[in-house]
Amino acid sequence: MINALRRLSLCCCLFLVVMVSGCSGPKSYVILLPKDGQVSGEVTVTNAHGSQVLNRSWQKTEIAGADSRPSTPVQVDEKATQADFSTVLAALPAPSMHFLLYFRLNSTELLPDSRNLLPEIVKCLQQRRPARLSITGHTDSVGSEAYNYQLGLLRAEAVLAKLKSLGADPVQADTVSKGKSEPLVITPDQSLEPRNRRAEVTVR
Repeated sequence: MINALRRLSLCCCLFLVVMVSGCSGPKSYVILLPKDGQVSGEVTVTNAHGSQVLNRSWQKTEIAGADSRPSTPVQVDEKATQADFSTVLAALPAPSMHFLLYFRLNSTELLPDSRNLLPEIVKCLQQRRPARLSITGHTDSVGSEAYNYQLGLLRAEAVLAKLKSLGADPVQADTVSKGKSEPLVITPDQSLEPRNRRAEVTVR
């Protein structure tokens, strides 16, 4: 459908490529889909004669042949498009779910509100079988880089252990640490910041 002259440049976006039969033969279209109610990114459809950019949700352009420029994007009706391509849309993977869990100072113990989120994460994993789970541990900036890297990893592994004890059985589970290198709240070094003592959990 897309050869060397037809290139899609993607930026973490959701898009749908569909083929429709008509009187003049089959035509292929790219439709930019939203993510969490917002525009998911940008798609550029390019061939030797030019390019067109989709940067609004529910925009559509025809993937033109090598001898013509891609068509000018048009806004399609969301409900009509969902109805026309319901089977294709239903087959798309569900969007990733993200959770933030917070910890006590210098500890792998979750705060009560974060502990209460664990059953919801397990339910999400069970609904998405086969599900993939990634957990990234973080710390505030107090202490050395080496200490905080290890603490972040222990936090990620502690969350995974708690989820498994509640019945989580992901097909793949990754635990990593960012230590104090990627704070949620930017602070000077050696600063106490509760919001940086966290684990970021993603279910795919």
